[in-house]
Amino acid sequence: MKTITIDISDKVYNLFRGLLKQLPKGSYKIYEEDPDVLTAEEQKELYSIQNKLDKGDLSDFVDWDDVQDKF
Repeated sequence: MKTITIDISDKVYNLFRGLLKQLPKGSYKIYEEDPDVLTAEEQKELYSIQNKLDKGDLSDFVDWDDVQDKF
């Protein structure tokens, strides 16, 4: 299967779902929540890390020299 992510207006959401239900059974899967969308908590953490990176603070990341030494 292939995945398509779309945003549609609330006005046509039910109509669109009805259209999908006319397709053969098993030919589609509806995910109620988009797995690619970050939760509010995840977005907050992402912004925090990005802010640190912008300031040159790499403390949230593994020291790559140590990782290379282990190999």
